[in-house]
Amino acid sequence: MDIGQEERPTEAAGKRALIDAALRLAASRRSLSSLGLRELAREAGLNPNTFYRHFGDVDDLGLAIIRDIATQLRQPLRDLRREAAERAQPGEGTASVPFGLDLERGQRVTRETVRLFFDFVEGNPQAFIIGVRELHGPSPVLREALARVMDEFGEDMAEDIRQFHLLPDIDENELNQLSRLISRQLFQQSLDYLERPPEQREEVCALAERQILLLFTGVAVLQTFGMLARL
Repeated sequence: MDIGQEERPTEAAGKRALIDAALRLAASRRSLSSLGLRELAREAGLNPNTFYRHFGDVDDLGLAIIRDIATQLRQPLRDLRREAAERAQPGEGTASVPFGLDLERGQRVTRETVRLFFDFVEGNPQAFIIGVRELHGPSPVLREALARVMDEFGEDMAEDIRQFHLLPDIDENELNQLSRLISRQLFQQSLDYLERPPEQREEVCALAERQILLLFTGVAVLQTFGMLARL
């Protein structure tokens, strides 16, 4: 067998190499849109001409990276949230709670979810750095794709909140909006978390917990007052 053929990467390997190279370069310095094709190819160890075998342009590469990030993060984050909700079972005497909100259980779920989320951020820094940067980056194609991914994360959250009866009396539309807001908020805070020295990261976790609890409590109170006003 020819040695050159033996060493030549497969199509899938070449595509993966370009994605990994873009992740390294964009996470360490700048947005995906600013990366040059020669620089990408050099980082990936490929000939520059091979880029167009795999991608139409840099936006096409960016979309592949966003799909990769969503696949990498979506189910694991959902599993973490469900794990936290299952551990924080309702306590005794919580059948009737003010504003339809079991605050004690909500605090436990929020605390565990936030901790698990930021642990996951720490283990996957490149994905979060690029995701947050490109949400405000120069490419409208990538901004739209990332906004859609974050909304999908929010939809997962809303579905889990309903399944575990964390906010049983909240209107479905209100819950969907709240979950999308929290999803985007956590992603934005992930960059702040990664940029902090380790001894200051607890502050980011504590702030995220408080903000989420305030949002949950606020929407529960507003929902109850709205129902009372209609009586």
